[in-house]
Order: sequence, then structure tokens, then C-alpha cells
Amino acid sequence: MTNSFIEAIQKFLGDDKSVRMVADDVQLTNELILLVRTMFADGELKPVELAAFKRLCSRAFGIPEDDVPRVIQYLREISYETTVADAASMFQDMDIERKRELLLHMLKIAKADDELHDQEIALIRRTAEALGLSAEDISGAQDG
Repeated sequence: MTNSFIEAIQKFLGDDKSVRMVADDVQLTNELILLVRTMFADGELKPVELAAFKRLCSRAFGIPEDDVPRVIQYLREISYETTVADAASMFQDMDIERKRELLLHMLKIAKADDELHDQEIALIRRTAEALGLSAEDISGAQDG
């Protein structure tokens, strides 16, 4: 990487602790990319989905809810070339419970509006396949 590229990233991150925390943790970055994609999968970001994402960020990852919009902006800017398989690959060596937790997080976001849209189901299915999980594993995550 060139120094100017690194400087541009550092300038973008600035003093935002939450964005820097996400940027410094590749696994967290990829999980959040999948969750953001889940929020936008049906083509419409509903306030209830954003609220569920903010709660999840706060409870599961220690990201203050007020910082979430900047984290989303960062993720959208850095993830445009990241595929579901790329993001899910960070979880390949994780145990099945950690993989289920990722699916559970995606399902919580998808079900926040009391509907599971076809695009959300397809995204969760592609993620599960990339993780090597079966339909039974997905059911196990839903029941958990």
C-alpha cells in the first residue's frame, strides 16, 4: 500500500473510536458487512431494522448506538467489492456455535420488521452455504 492510501484511510477514520475499532477487527468488519447487507437486502431500510441493528451493535459489539451511522457509512464505503462469500470466509474456522450466532444476528435484523423478504432469505442462505451450514443449522440458529 502506498503512504497516500494509508493516509487517506487514517484521515477518514479520524478520531472516531467506533469506526477505528471496526476497522481494526477484520472479523467484526465482515460480520457487520453481512448485517448491513441484511438491512438493505429488500431494497428498503426500515427504521425498525436500523433500530434492531443499533441495539445489536451496542449489546453484542460494544458500539454505542450514536456511532452506528458513521460505522454504516464506513462499511458501505469499504465493502463495495466484498462478496457474501468473502465476508463469510472470516468465519470458516469458527466453531458451529459462532457460525450460528452470525446467522442469528442476520435473522434478528431480517425479522425486525416482522417479515422475512425473499432477498433476505437468499442472503442468509448464501451466507449459510458459504459457512458450510445446512438447513438444520439455520433452524438451530432460529430456535436459539
